[in-house]
Amino acid sequence: MTSIEPTRMEDGRAMLLAGLRRVHAFTATSRDIPMQWEEFRRMGPPPGRQGTASYGVICGANMEERSMEYMCAVEVDSLQDVPPEYGRMRITRQRYAVFTHEGGVSKLGDTWGSIWNDWLPRSGYQSAHRPDFERYDERFDPETGSGTVEIWVAVQSA
Repeated sequence: MTSIEPTRMEDGRAMLLAGLRRVHAFTATSRDIPMQWEEFRRMGPPPGRQGTASYGVICGANMEERSMEYMCAVEVDSLQDVPPEYGRMRITRQRYAVFTHEGGVSKLGDTWGSIWNDWLPRSGYQSAHRPDFERYDERFDPETGSGTVEIWVAVQSA
């Protein structure tokens, strides 16, 4: 396992997100999450989209069932006008360790693993038990599935 360090620590702002939520078995995420993103792209952006970034949000994990809930999302100005087929989420202001993943999304799980299994235990921080997310901006090419992805991990002092 490669040692990883955050690029920066940041106080993230509150956001409203709308997107597509699904539960995935840990063993199927590498197959199912790209299919979820494709389905989300076909849906088109919800009303009130803000900015150009997209977010892959880990909404929660169920360790007993070895599954996690993941949301493909964009920021919106209000949840009020979001159609019912879209999931909704409020991200509160939170302290984050921000990591940079370079390359293909097929290796994104390795970066997450290094964060959780290497960096977090030795960092002096612990999970804040808030949604963690991937941020995809203009540095990422969704057609090739490669580029720069930021990983924002909600933390608090241990």
